[in-house]
Amino acid sequence: MKTKNKKPFLNMDERSHQVALRIIAIMYFLTIVSMQFIIIYRQFALGQELQDFEDIAIITTVNSLFLISALLYFGAIPIRKLKIKSILFIYALFVALGSAFTFVKYNLVRSPGLTFKELFDKLIIVYAVTGIIMVFFVLFSFLGKRKLEKELE
Repeated sequence: MKTKNKKPFLNMDERSHQVALRIIAIMYFLTIVSMQFIIIYRQFALGQELQDFEDIAIITTVNSLFLISALLYFGAIPIRKLKIKSILFIYALFVALGSAFTFVKYNLVRSPGLTFKELFDKLIIVYAVTGIIMVFFVLFSFLGKRKLEKELE
């Protein structure tokens, strides 16, 4: 015997359910992007220290990383074949963006800029963190692809 669910959200037809999921995804994306802009605004326009908004920055960063990892794992971002050239290119792109952001943040925005050694220490952190993020993305992509292949068998 089929019982009717009392929660109207769960009784949607397939089309309404897809529309609701699309709206939820768009609003989630807008929330993450808005939080990123708020962090940048508070840091650069208001001149606040990291301690003033560190909680928001951590939540946003972890949330974004988990989102991308989940999208890779469940196949929402289709990765056909992992090519070393593509992975290295994406890593180099992230490192270039992170290095440029770090240079601008510490040498152009702040009045006493960093010395070369201090800047180099910051860039080592950018390289290491970017590498760790890329390893996790490749791992989740590989595990998701393997999961998909098992489901197809």
